[in-house]
Amino acid sequence: MFESFTIENLSFQYSDGSQILQNIFLKVQEGEIVGIIGRNGAGKSTFFKSLTVYNEGLGSTFINDVYVPKKKLIKNIAYLPQYTFLPKEKSVKYILNMFPISKDKKQEILSEERIHPLLKQKFAYLSGGEKRYLEFLLINSLQKNIRILDEPFSEIEPIYEHKICEHIRNNQKGNVYIITDHKLPVIKEICTRVVMLINGECIELSDISELAKYGYAFN
Repeated sequence: MFESFTIENLSFQYSDGSQILQNIFLKVQEGEIVGIIGRNGAGKSTFFKSLTVYNEGLGSTFINDVYVPKKKLIKNIAYLPQYTFLPKEKSVKYILNMFPISKDKKQEILSEERIHPLLKQKFAYLSGGEKRYLEFLLINSLQKNIRILDEPFSEIEPIYEHKICEHIRNNQKGNVYIITDHKLPVIKEICTRVVMLINGECIELSDISELAKYGYAFN
């Protein structure tokens, strides 16, 4: 049974020697939705990539307090990258058929009222919101307990924001979500707690309103 995901002493520097992450510690319990907030260039995407893509960097990761090498960690992570990743010239139906998810999950996505009318369209011709929603649904359908979402709400319409939040809540039990996005009102709505990434370190916030101390403003 999945209980927790822990990151200890995660550090990362670029090839020019500049340090972007410094001894980050983060523990996420089953059922939590953690928001990672930070300015552009703070290292949010690098943080996510250091867990999923990059082999470089220092640090240790644990599942249920048991050490898991980063090379094996990716098998437990469903990762939505910041930029679109699906083949542009393939149809939505083709993409659904080739994606490594169960038949039941595929059928659920096929039945989505916002996806079903798009099945014959090429991915390239979908709107920004349609693309992001489809990508999210696919990633969220993977049988992984750790779900890392890099800007899932970026440049999408409110209807898709609402639907993505609904799916996250419906899948919250038994999993953890780590999300970064610049839409602070949505982060405030969906996340159970918020962490700020600043100067390469994670600062736990007791309330998202504390961001005002760092110059953030939102309604």
